[in-house]
Amino acid sequence: MDIISLSDAPAYDSNRVVAQPFLEGSQSNVRLIRLSPGQALPPHTHGSPDLMIFAVEGEGTLDTDDGTVPFGAGSLAFYRGDEELRVANRGQPALPCWPSSPRRSRPAPRRERRQILKSGLEPSAARVE
Repeated sequence: MDIISLSDAPAYDSNRVVAQPFLEGSQSNVRLIRLSPGQALPPHTHGSPDLMIFAVEGEGTLDTDDGTVPFGAGSLAFYRGDEELRVANRGQPALPCWPSSPRRSRPAPRRERRQILKSGLEPSAARVE
């Protein structure tokens, strides 16, 4: 058994979105996304696996096909793999999220890998007003 807490995670970075593996299992994984105020995750999909994302603390928004909805502390969102994930921190304080999905049995297609890498590992994270 593994137990991990938010205090074990890397700190926020106001220059880029922090997005990295947080807890890896043989069948599933949890990533950590830390959005500083004004940061947004670049829109992307996850291909075939479904995704759940949990807002640990703070207040953010999810942009959906039906408009923008609040996404704050204690909220859990479910996405089909083909749905575009668009999450932003438009307020204060920072917004940590834990996305969770099944572990892939094979590598993601090249286009999808580029989307995932762009989704938080590039220093040029999108800013929202």
